[in-house]
Amino acid sequence: MGCIIAIIVKIDLGIMKSLLLCSLTLFVLLHCPLIAQEPNWNQFRGPNRDNHSASTGIAKTWPAAGPAQLWKVDNLGIGFSSVSIYGDKLFTMGDVGNQCFVFALDRTTGKELWRTAIGRGGDGGGRYPGPLGTPATDGETVFALSQFSDFVALDINDGSIRWRKNTQNDLGAEKMARWGYSMSPIVDGDKVLLPLGGARGTLGAFSKSGELLWRTTWLTDPAAYTSVVPVEIEGVRQYLLLTGQRLVGVSQEGEFLWGNNFPGEAAVCSDPALSGNVIMASCHYGVGAYFYRIEKDGNTFTTTNFRGDGARLISHHGGIVAVGDHFYLLTNSHLACVNAKTGEIVWDHRSVGKGSLTYVDGTLILRSEGGEGTIALVEATPDGYKELARFDQPYRSDRQSWPYPVVFDNKLYIRDQGVLLCFDLN
Repeated sequence: MGCIIAIIVKIDLGIMKSLLLCSLTLFVLLHCPLIAQEPNWNQFRGPNRDNHSASTGIAKTWPAAGPAQLWKVDNLGIGFSSVSIYGDKLFTMGDVGNQCFVFALDRTTGKELWRTAIGRGGDGGGRYPGPLGTPATDGETVFALSQFSDFVALDINDGSIRWRKNTQNDLGAEKMARWGYSMSPIVDGDKVLLPLGGARGTLGAFSKSGELLWRTTWLTDPAAYTSVVPVEIEGVRQYLLLTGQRLVGVSQEGEFLWGNNFPGEAAVCSDPALSGNVIMASCHYGVGAYFYRIEKDGNTFTTTNFRGDGARLISHHGGIVAVGDHFYLLTNSHLACVNAKTGEIVWDHRSVGKGSLTYVDGTLILRSEGGEGTIALVEATPDGYKELARFDQPYRSDRQSWPYPVVFDNKLYIRDQGVLLCFDLN
């Protein structure tokens, strides 16, 4: 009799555990948010500022007309802003009429959720009207900078302005040349970082409530058209900042870690990229690329610069991507693969010509800045140029297609002035 009772109790306990597990699973599914498959592309060049998409399993061939277009919007105004993404929301900027706007769209349909005017529109200088930077967000607030240095924080849900500053008028900001302000705010933990330039300090860090936390008073170069790149070198979290005069490493508290000269000219636009402990920095106007090896002895950093084939490695606007021990960039005429340890060109190819690029799932997506705005899919390999597919961008404007391509959740987003296109890469 005792054995029978024990068996019944054992069976009942098993059933109870199963029911409890099912109930718990159902509760989680009903009440807990789904975990994103990949980090949000919450700022210019992505969450890690390296232009690496976490999407996987993309199709490695495309029809002649390109991957399937999911949606198109054509009312985003004038400008060269790329896009940032958080959850189901997408953010970009553009001039409509005589005002500069930040837009929020539903990223799955392109439907406009809100738009907020943040300052006057127009040509910030150099015959290129419209905003030039890309908004950033932490999931609660959207941070953006207009071509006339209007720096704002907006509520992510309705676009209402939480705070605003004009960095030139209020903070004495100074840029290196006549073109409009194009640096993008960068979110890093509890800080928002923005190159300001000028006698009060080149780099500024703000709290998310708008308080100025620190400026690099030890560095007073005019700001270039680059943005901050948070990295870790030799176990130390720090910020890379490229100006028209130097490349520096800044601590998270705004202190000097290391620095070396960079002979920038006219307009320094491409952010530096890191491979291992080597940084590549490049600009146009007869400069090309320099490489900086960063080493640490105790608490002291040292830098050694070298040139390699740098004279041929000109990155004007399109950026540099590091993949393993190699850098990739579109120069004024070619796609180049560069050995990060030596700075020497491993191979180069005419490809799509001058433009921008991003990395996803073992490949590079290239975007030509001129002509038909050709978009190509190329293997990211030092073994040689291996093109997998290409197509010409539909709904092409008559301006340079400078906004970087963005890949998130296996979707490709292409901005061209007022038009934004979403393609399915599955």
